[in-house]
Amino acid sequence: MDRKRNSAMFRWRRTTMAFLGVLLLMPAIPSEAAEILGLFAHPGKSHFEFFRPIFMDLARRGHNISMYSYFPLDQPMANYTDYTFKGSPLLTDVIDLMEFEKTEWKPWGLPYKIPTYFMLHNWGMRFCDAALNSSLIADLLSSPLRYDLIILEHFANDCMTAVAHLLNAPVIALSSCAIMPWHYKRMGTPHINPIMPMNFLTYTDEMGLVDRLNNFIHFHTVNILYEWITQPATDELISQRFGFGLPPVNEIVKNTSLMLINQHYALTGLRPYAPNVVEVGGLHIGPKKPLTPVLNKIMEDSRSGVIYISWGSMVDPSSLPDHKRRALFKSIAHMKDYTFLMRWKSGKPLPHDKPGNLFTFDWLPQRDLLCHPRVKAFISHAGLLGTTEAVHCGVPMLVTPFYGDQFLNAGTLAQRGFGVIVDFGDFDEHHITRGLQTILDKGFSDNVRRSARAFRERPQSPLELAIWWIEHVVDTRGGLLLEGRARHISWFVYNSIDVYLICLAIIAIPLITIWQLVRLLRRTLGILKVVKNKKTKVQ
Repeated sequence: MDRKRNSAMFRWRRTTMAFLGVLLLMPAIPSEAAEILGLFAHPGKSHFEFFRPIFMDLARRGHNISMYSYFPLDQPMANYTDYTFKGSPLLTDVIDLMEFEKTEWKPWGLPYKIPTYFMLHNWGMRFCDAALNSSLIADLLSSPLRYDLIILEHFANDCMTAVAHLLNAPVIALSSCAIMPWHYKRMGTPHINPIMPMNFLTYTDEMGLVDRLNNFIHFHTVNILYEWITQPATDELISQRFGFGLPPVNEIVKNTSLMLINQHYALTGLRPYAPNVVEVGGLHIGPKKPLTPVLNKIMEDSRSGVIYISWGSMVDPSSLPDHKRRALFKSIAHMKDYTFLMRWKSGKPLPHDKPGNLFTFDWLPQRDLLCHPRVKAFISHAGLLGTTEAVHCGVPMLVTPFYGDQFLNAGTLAQRGFGVIVDFGDFDEHHITRGLQTILDKGFSDNVRRSARAFRERPQSPLELAIWWIEHVVDTRGGLLLEGRARHISWFVYNSIDVYLICLAIIAIPLITIWQLVRLLRRTLGILKVVKNKKTKVQ
């Protein structure tokens, strides 16, 4: 009897251990699926390519995703429902490079990028208007479904935060670039002028006095413009759509629990962000996929390797001015041992002087190309997605920034030894060829590969880190302990202007008192001297 009982107990233990082993091998699944709403009114493909992996992973973990954007999934997946905006054209191949031929105004030789704000403002207002008046938003607000979390983009406009306010759920913000000047206040995170360059400038954390002054002027000017122009215009659009009664948008945005940003210190340098601003740069970089047979053949046939050219999804490469295009083609022809791959929109005629070692494609798998061992360099516009992919793969870059945060990205790349800058005004055969020769040098490329390790090697992948924080905000119903007081106090108090004034008064009052006493003493002595002289004369 004891033998039978022991045998049954052994079988039970073995079955239990096997079951526990299966549980341990299973992916972690949250105890309760959350209803998560995504609101993305900006029709920029490169922005959404950074955001999408977060929502796909959340859906795989069992959360229910309702995604309002311009970019539905190519293939449907479980727990992920797309609602597609139709109000604005997609920002694809919309940037005409002829626009950048105009001579840039440089007061005292300093970069002047404040007009970039007005471009972003116009985009933001147009896309905001289209999204707010979409029937999708009307249906969303009338739906009985309630959400545990709302995730949206913080970029050039904040109108979607009004929708989030009406739905009364915790909010997480995403940024596909470095946070904008107007984001610091709302998140209560510090901006330290000498080491934190403004988005539109090629400065780094090493600035001289003149650069620090220009950085200060740009940061605060753009902040004031956003507060005085963009926010009132956004409030007006919101009141037209929802009526009066909502708080001003500059108060609504302060209810953001967390901000996940496409940054990493190995690329952009150390930044003293508050704990509610989390760097997850590179989370869009997925596993490497095999190249097509056509691309593999090009790789194998190249003598010295492949150089990849792409200026992102928004720039139309066929709009490159003729003299700059000829300069690029001459440089490519000069480097005949290398094969060049370039994104060129189908339907756009190819110039007759295209070199034989240049191959063009309507679309190229950028991440998979850059991590191929035969790819030796990347000619880019310093867009952040391509930049992080190149750094991840250890590929040196020749960058020509055109607008926005591309200047900031280019500056950090050059400072940290990941690439060289060729300004658009210098985009000629001499500068292109010399820049390529610099980054193709073995010493330069070896240093890039070594530096790339700091970007790749982390205790936790950026996607896992993002998911952990998102589920933390869901579990804590907004992560109340992440909220700092800094976002709620005035600029005057935040910068301790009152304290400085009191300290100045403490120093000044005794000095003024002493000065007045000295004046009084001198006057008294003068009077006594006059009296004495008069007495002497009388005697």
